[in-house]
Amino acid sequence: MKHIALRSRSLRNKNQPYTCPGLGDRAHSVLFAYQYSQAHNTPVTLHLTGNKYGKQHKKVSWGELLDLVTDVHIKVWPVNVDNKNILSDDDWMHYLIDNNINAEFYHYEDTFGIHPDEPKTNLDISKYLKKLPCLKPKNLSADLNLPKKYITMQWDSTDKSRSISPILLEGIKQKYENQGYSLVTIGGDAKEPLLKHSLAHIGYAIYNARYHVGCDSGMMHLAQFYKNYEDIHIYYNSFQSHHFIRARRNGSKINQGVLS
Repeated sequence: MKHIALRSRSLRNKNQPYTCPGLGDRAHSVLFAYQYSQAHNTPVTLHLTGNKYGKQHKKVSWGELLDLVTDVHIKVWPVNVDNKNILSDDDWMHYLIDNNINAEFYHYEDTFGIHPDEPKTNLDISKYLKKLPCLKPKNLSADLNLPKKYITMQWDSTDKSRSISPILLEGIKQKYENQGYSLVTIGGDAKEPLLKHSLAHIGYAIYNARYHVGCDSGMMHLAQFYKNYEDIHIYYNSFQSHHFIRARRNGSKINQGVLS
């Protein structure tokens, strides 16, 4: 068993807790844990402070994400629960050691320096993200009425810096429609309840789509379970996360001639 700890403090602002606030944060963590488990033929346990799990929507999504893969587990510890008296990363690691857990933090060598407070560790997780697993989901075709030729799309994001303006968005949609694709919306703006709330059904739709298209948000991370990088098309305005930079370097198509 490999034990990996998610940091207590944010790498963007060390004075703030890291809470895995978005679905993408949780999906990314499960993905890299799965990739590590497959590379080393060993199960992985992710160790979480309580504020990464306590809210109901987080509990549900962690469970759904773990159901998509094998050999990945989580362990939630009763620290940082109320986002008060937030442990430093050193204190969080010492807490785990005191509880007989030999865990490691990790860093991203491929984007090292993008977060000024990110220290190097003995575990470079980025090398497990150079190629994606292209998982095959359970057949859920009986639950969904999907077009024969389609792409999946997600454009809703809680981060305004990742959003695309409505005018530009219409141009993007028209581009794919002109290529003969039907547009299947997944995530928060989806009209089909299963494509809004069920990660298993969303994953099935992504797997069978020609491309996943959207902004740097939760569904982009879920698409990385099922697609090669080159079949994930990402559109952005200004903000470039380390996830975005990694996807671009590893082959994801960026802005595809609509934005420049």
